Amino acid sequence: MTPTTLRRGGILAGLIAASAAVAAACPVCYGAPDSPSAQGMTAAIVSLLGVTGGVLAAFTAMFLRLRARARQIAGKETPLHG
Repeated sequence: MTPTTLRRGGILAGLIAASAAVAAACPVCYGAPDSPSAQGMTAAIVSLLGVTGGVLAAFTAMFLRLRARARQIAGKETPLHG
């Protein structure tokens, strides 16, 4: 290794060590469940799970409806009302 490479590596290591305090974790990572950011994240997760569950329920209902119509067309069931 050349002295220039070692000097650049030393400067880079010094900058990383000096910026460690700036890169500290947020209160959520520290485990503060009552912080506003943790409450916001919890609300976001719940809403995303609700949307995902709603879409999956709609797909399930669609496939069940298609199965019922296919059975109706095949003459295996009475006609659907609605």
